[in-house]
Amino acid sequence: MIMGNGFSLLLNRIKPEGLETFESLSSQAAQVSAFGSVLLAIPLLLMVNSVTSWLKYTGKITLVFFAGVASTVLVCITMGYLFRNHIPEIATTSGMLTGVYIGGTPNMVAISKALNADDHLFIILNATDTICSGSYFFLLLGFGKAVVGLVLPPFRSVQNSLTSHASEEEVQQSFPPKYWHWVTLRPIIIAIGVSIIAVLLSLIPAILIPDLKGELNQTVLMLTLTTVGIGLSFIRKLRTLPGAFSFANYLLLIFGVSAGFLTNFTKLVDVGGQYLLFNACVIICIILLHLMLTRLIRGDVDSFMMSSTAAVMGPPFVAQISSAIKKKELMPAGIALSLLGLGLANYAGVLVAWVVGRF
Repeated sequence: MIMGNGFSLLLNRIKPEGLETFESLSSQAAQVSAFGSVLLAIPLLLMVNSVTSWLKYTGKITLVFFAGVASTVLVCITMGYLFRNHIPEIATTSGMLTGVYIGGTPNMVAISKALNADDHLFIILNATDTICSGSYFFLLLGFGKAVVGLVLPPFRSVQNSLTSHASEEEVQQSFPPKYWHWVTLRPIIIAIGVSIIAVLLSLIPAILIPDLKGELNQTVLMLTLTTVGIGLSFIRKLRTLPGAFSFANYLLLIFGVSAGFLTNFTKLVDVGGQYLLFNACVIICIILLHLMLTRLIRGDVDSFMMSSTAAVMGPPFVAQISSAIKKKELMPAGIALSLLGLGLANYAGVLVAWVVGRF
């Protein structure tokens, strides 16, 4: 984020001939890098997990996820009422934030179009969401588990097939390997090839079933890619590829750098802090209410972190959080729930906008 915003400020000061074109190209390169690294990482992260293992965890995490959905709807309606005299287009704003914190940015776009919102409102809310959800993500990656652990009990692990040959080999070989040799690189090359094939197969339905704009349907792409990745996990030779999981985590680091480079805080300069304040109040209250409901239903710290990430941030960040808290068995369920959130978010966003509009 520092590099991206610093680079933008530098270009604005210098502005030699042709430099704007260079800025556009660097931004496009970062977008391709972020999108491509995630696409390659997801099938790798999924195929090293045993389906019979992670299915044991879907019950509790699903319940915690729906507690998060309920929290988002209740908070956005309540905040919409409290800020009704302070935020222009409060109903539309509340609906769009509901969409992004249950599903993702595509839902924010869809809801804004459904409610005939001005494009400028989307730019503002997308910028404030970047700051708020980005700050929450840093909290989760840093000391979030320690803080949440003060309220919720730890995740109870079960001895199952996760302590398998795949896990043992993963410990023996990481990425980058200690010694660069054909023996250590061969499994990584195979994993990359399999991941590329999985992405190409997933692109077919995403192209054949375009979104409302006639463009690549990212929801279909993610759903298909997740399904293909889970299907690959049934092949033992792929599930036990040494170093595949570590290489997938390396790809997620590339995503983190690229996504941070694209963050642009200057979009908030012209609109003041009212939308940022509203967005911050919304996300903080969503997290706190979600935490309280999780406590009531006796959820655990890891299920809360995974389900909250799935709703607030989406599939790529689910993979990063699962790696950070060392609970990769929860990642497939987290990704599946984030995709479910993409489907629910449009309905919830329009509903919240209608309710707030009645005040």
